[in-house]
Amino acid sequence: MSMKSDLLKDAIKKKKAETREEELSYLRFLESFSGVPRGTVMVGTRVVWGFPHIPRIFTLERGVERNIKSRDVYIEEKIDGYNLRIARIKGKIFAFSRGGFLDSFSTEKARELRLEKFFEARPRHILCGEMIGNTPYTKPTKQFDVKFLVFDIMKEDGDFMGCPKRYELIKKFSLESVPFLGKFKSDDTDSLKRIALSLNKSRKEGMVIKGTDRKTIAKYVTPNADIEDIANGASIYLDMPPGFFYQRVLRSGIFVKEFALDKQKYAQRLGEAFYSGLTKVLKEASKGNEAYEEFEIVIRDTSIWQHIRDHMSRGVHLEEVYRREEGEKTRIRFRKKYRKTSRSLKAYLHGKGITD
Repeated sequence: MSMKSDLLKDAIKKKKAETREEELSYLRFLESFSGVPRGTVMVGTRVVWGFPHIPRIFTLERGVERNIKSRDVYIEEKIDGYNLRIARIKGKIFAFSRGGFLDSFSTEKARELRLEKFFEARPRHILCGEMIGNTPYTKPTKQFDVKFLVFDIMKEDGDFMGCPKRYELIKKFSLESVPFLGKFKSDDTDSLKRIALSLNKSRKEGMVIKGTDRKTIAKYVTPNADIEDIANGASIYLDMPPGFFYQRVLRSGIFVKEFALDKQKYAQRLGEAFYSGLTKVLKEASKGNEAYEEFEIVIRDTSIWQHIRDHMSRGVHLEEVYRREEGEKTRIRFRKKYRKTSRSLKAYLHGKGITD
């Protein structure tokens, strides 16, 4: 499926799309334009459609009733990784970020996942999922290197495969998948609430609720996950968008109310989440140190490290902690240093005033 050349020229002229020369020559849409979603990629006439944003519901029962137009619902665990689309183009596997960038790190990892059999059978389909583990964007782990967990299969026209067919293909081609938590009737509120409470108790991110045909979908997050995000975000407070904290406080509050949880317990945890992160970074700032997070990657092609540095936000400085050769691969531990939080806190601690 292709696009009209006039639309592409207009998108480039209005700076809604750009061309890039990397391992592939491709065009990416920086913003949604004339019905084309942000993050859409074009390689010649081949289109890799952008992945749409999924509605987030704040209340479970009414949220499902209003957003899911299917008698049956499929519940999957929501994984806290980063969104990728993996496609085979010109006989090679490539991974694209949510924003439509060709991600060299994820591409190298995707080529190690033995996805060839799937793409031989379904050459025009696209695997959509979360990558977790030792990546430039997720918390490092010693349990495994990386995992790519499939949560959708996109067809050539940008529509998604229905849930039963996707599960069938995941099993047939031995793909790793986000955990499947069960199939229920959409009005089986007791079962849905039981799953939500179980996920919250086990400190899981939340769940994604899908109709049978995958045309309607919603995500629902647990307060424990929200509070953990707040604790992590507080340590780089001034580099986070204000909505990051607002949304999570609101969501967790509604969940606590809907499920009649212990308000005092969650209020205490919420306060501790804010202040534990803030006091930690204030302590470091008072010593002259910068706010940072640490990540670790294992790569075969060391030029990927420079590619990561080039693509990181201007407000983030990458500092290599150590580099170790491991056979044909290289392990790199690095820090993301957050300039805005670091500079502002140091200035405040040295007496700088601000006018409200």
